[in-house]
Amino acid sequence: MESTATIALDRSTQLKAFDETKTGVKGLVEAGISEIPAIFHAPPSTITTPKPPSSSQFTIPTIDLQGGSTDSISRRSLVEKIGDAAERWGFFQVINHGIPLNVMDRMKEGVREFHELDPEVRKGFYSRDSSSSNMLYMSNFDLYNSPAANWRDTLVCFTAPDPPRPEDLPAACGEVMIEYSNEVMKVGKMLFELLSEALGLNTNHLKDMDCANSLLLLGHYYPPCPQPNLTLGLTKHSDNSFLTVLLQDHVGGLQVLHDQYWVDVPPVPGALVVNVGDLLQTKNAMETTKFGSFDRASELRAFDETKTGVKGLVNAGITHLPRIFHESPSNLANPKPPSTDLLHLTTIPTIDLGGRVFEDEAKRKNTVDGVRDAAEKWGFFQVINHGVSLDLLERMKDGVRGFNEQAPEVKKQYYSRDFRREFVYTSNFDLYTSSAASWRDTFSCYMAPNPTKPQDLPAICRDVMLEYTKQVAQVSTATALFLPSFFRIKSKGFKFSAKGTGSMFLLLLVHSSSTSETFSRQVLVQQSMPFAQNLPIGSKFSLCMQLITNDKFISSEHRVLANRATGARVSVACFFTTGIRPNPRTYGPIRELVSEDNPPKYREITVKEFAAHRSAKGHDGTSDLLHFKI
Repeated sequence: MESTATIALDRSTQLKAFDETKTGVKGLVEAGISEIPAIFHAPPSTITTPKPPSSSQFTIPTIDLQGGSTDSISRRSLVEKIGDAAERWGFFQVINHGIPLNVMDRMKEGVREFHELDPEVRKGFYSRDSSSSNMLYMSNFDLYNSPAANWRDTLVCFTAPDPPRPEDLPAACGEVMIEYSNEVMKVGKMLFELLSEALGLNTNHLKDMDCANSLLLLGHYYPPCPQPNLTLGLTKHSDNSFLTVLLQDHVGGLQVLHDQYWVDVPPVPGALVVNVGDLLQTKNAMETTKFGSFDRASELRAFDETKTGVKGLVNAGITHLPRIFHESPSNLANPKPPSTDLLHLTTIPTIDLGGRVFEDEAKRKNTVDGVRDAAEKWGFFQVINHGVSLDLLERMKDGVRGFNEQAPEVKKQYYSRDFRREFVYTSNFDLYTSSAASWRDTFSCYMAPNPTKPQDLPAICRDVMLEYTKQVAQVSTATALFLPSFFRIKSKGFKFSAKGTGSMFLLLLVHSSSTSETFSRQVLVQQSMPFAQNLPIGSKFSLCMQLITNDKFISSEHRVLANRATGARVSVACFFTTGIRPNPRTYGPIRELVSEDNPPKYREITVKEFAAHRSAKGHDGTSDLLHFKI
């Protein structure tokens, strides 16, 4: 029986091996495989396709843009159609948009021709480093952090505001990429004008917010899949852009989630698919969700406003868990561990740091081997004889317990969700974004390199926090001495980054039950994989429409099925962003769209902040915006 850690390591090895071929999914097809590798196997629940009723209610709107710029009556009608489609669907197709048919055809053929070049030619463009080039070729930008790889390859090009040099582009499609991008920029500006008017704003409002300044072009290639029922061409997601303009060929496969049904977006000759980005919405799927008389959003707010957390519920003597804490049964499953002869696979390793382990070469080697083995197989381990006195450990735990057991009025002064504060006490930092609240309260503070001022810390645990963090920093420094040996790096001249060892964020949790309270202390070790990549391209996508319109327009989730046809599917997605390179400008709900009755639903954020979250999360089937909800 394989352990979860062994399976994870094997998957990592397979991902790395696939990536290093530099020929993508097309390379697998060229090799003549008849079964798709396990790294592409998606959970069956993500592939199911409940068939929608046969009704015009489940037909993607198609809007004719002709005549909308000259006649005021036609313009008003067009604005209403655009607004209605953006509110109800978040997806629509447009015809008579002004891009010549021959340019569209040459764009699709250019993408197809590039992906069907000789593998050795394609390899020259293969990379995951978007910092060194405006043009990349890769397979699955989130390959290493998504649950399952998708059956597609992608050509990536940042075409505006700073287009790449012609000599840096593939001869197969470089010229038409620039020509097509220029045409899409014109269509985009027209669409932003119509969307501005649909929102009741000045015609140029969205353009003046720099929504139409930058363009990212993705040339997707979906080869025929030998087992299309086991994988997807593109996982369910919503786009992290202001607006996406998609050109698809005749093969089809794109679907949009509408009223809980996956609805096909059929290819229409000469049409472009327009997809509202994550920040524009009306019927917000993340809005109040009601089940019978259960109003989740209201109950979350009510709980948060008590400022006493889970401990406050226990103090009130509750006997039934509030529904906001009800977790999915599948997340609570606790499979029985293997028999005792496999106990080494179910027992967290314990590493002894005592006995002159830092001076004795043989002991040091054994300890390094033990740490490496624990990190590779578990990612978790415990250490003993680490130098922190037992008395200090106990006083630290008692200090945390003491703070959380203070009178509610004393704790309330520290309660906040503003993590810019020196010291924060809260319950569930992700209270408004997680599927279920957890039964715990937490206080947190930054302790190094710039420690919190003593006067800003609670008196009940101030002294022990300062003492404990100094000791933990020493353990961290001592343990860091293993790193050169751990990664088999020559220690001569080896320096540790201040980012890795010079800062400390203290996060202390208290988990409560209705009968007793127990303190749980855990250490999470995140292994640095030798094949770690730069930020994926997806993290460069900028802020989107749903946020700035305060949920006035829908940003619908969509996906692409694995290709069941005999020939490859090609699509070209152009994302209008706030700027390819991160900038200091913040984006939040447009002031004209918020009021006392319609308050802001999102906090203001920067491109850098959004990109970091997107990079860490990957395509996991959930909206990136949940993290930024107020």
